[in-house]
Amino acid sequence: KTYFSLSIAAFALLAADHNSPTPQQVTNDALDLRDNKNAAEQLWTLKHATKPIYPKAALIAKQTGCARFVITIDNQGNTIDIRFVESFPEGLFVDVSRESLKSWQWQASAGNSESQAIIRTVQLDYFMKEAVNINAAKAFCTI
Repeated sequence: KTYFSLSIAAFALLAADHNSPTPQQVTNDALDLRDNKNAAEQLWTLKHATKPIYPKAALIAKQTGCARFVITIDNQGNTIDIRFVESFPEGLFVDVSRESLKSWQWQASAGNSESQAIIRTVQLDYFMKEAVNINAAKAFCTI
């Protein structure tokens, strides 16, 4: 039997954390924090996440990897506007990740009393101990 674990960083949410300049306001009044993981996590915490199903093709091929998206968390804590950024291996985990993200719910933190909508980056990681591409996945996904 094959075992795998799914790490969703925030269940431990991982996001690209590039030391970027101050967040910018975008046209839909959502604060753009796609490059500022810490600021995003100070405003919203994950309340409910549906765990994606590990794709059968990935299990059979013994592939591990990740998928990155830019999402908007609206002022009600809903995940909207899910935009694919990149994945490893290319395309393998995209559909299941997108489906899962659609149902994610967020809780505004005490410091976000006005429930400011934000745009942030999220990465869903898929891990299988027996994966044949473990080193490449670790390098790309920084698991």
